[in-house]
Amino acid sequence: MHTVNFKMDPSIRLWQWPNILAIDTALVSILWQLGLVRALNTEIGWAASAVLGLSVWLTYVADRLFDVKSREKVALFSLRHQFAKRYHQALWYVWFVMLAINLLLAKQLTAMQLKKGCLLLIFCLLYTTLNQKLSRHFFPKEICVALIYASGVIIFMPVAYPLGFFGVFALLCLLNCLMIGAREKVIDAKMHVRSIATLVAERWLTLLALFGAGLAIWRGGELWLGLTLSLGLLGLLHGLRRRISMETFRVLADASLAMGALYALGFNGSLG
Repeated sequence: MHTVNFKMDPSIRLWQWPNILAIDTALVSILWQLGLVRALNTEIGWAASAVLGLSVWLTYVADRLFDVKSREKVALFSLRHQFAKRYHQALWYVWFVMLAINLLLAKQLTAMQLKKGCLLLIFCLLYTTLNQKLSRHFFPKEICVALIYASGVIIFMPVAYPLGFFGVFALLCLLNCLMIGAREKVIDAKMHVRSIATLVAERWLTLLALFGAGLAIWRGGELWLGLTLSLGLLGLLHGLRRRISMETFRVLADASLAMGALYALGFNGSLG
């Protein structure tokens, strides 16, 4: 088995590791979940947050490992895929350990949370399967990821939540995926991956971000302002995309989502 050495490549900077290891994506989901919990003035239990974070991590890492399975290292052009290829055996080992931990933690969920979690798991497995089978031809992975990710954040809520929040948050997730996809079009082309990002005109993405930010501001409340902040940062980042390297862009795009969640968590938020 390979041993993972985080100092193996001096070209990888410390702040890039959370993205390469898919930790940032899992953390962002937990932060938004907790922000929504606070805004709704409810509780979900620590296990629900742990299960969400681990489930997101498992889905993203599995997707990457399947991405690199049938490809040679010379055909991989992103740090995260190169890392996954080089240490795939160790990552699969860690993946199964995390899966076992996640299943044990799931026993702490309420019956309703477990039922909803199983339903979301089915959609995650379906997405992974279809993405791997169809992505070389065409698969709308950005739309699927946005809907599944947004659903994961709200699925364990014990009380009703505004559909408006789900809609704007799903838009935020979609724009995050589309902007990253637009910045990585060259990589996707070389890997023969076709998705919505190859079809959407890049000039519309900033306008969509501003439109979503306007909707969130109109609703008011700290949680909505958190959405506004994330959408605004994404719009700004997309406008500066040609001045930013692809790897840095991906990190900053995910950080934009985290900033909005942290803002919402910094207040006794409400949904307005």
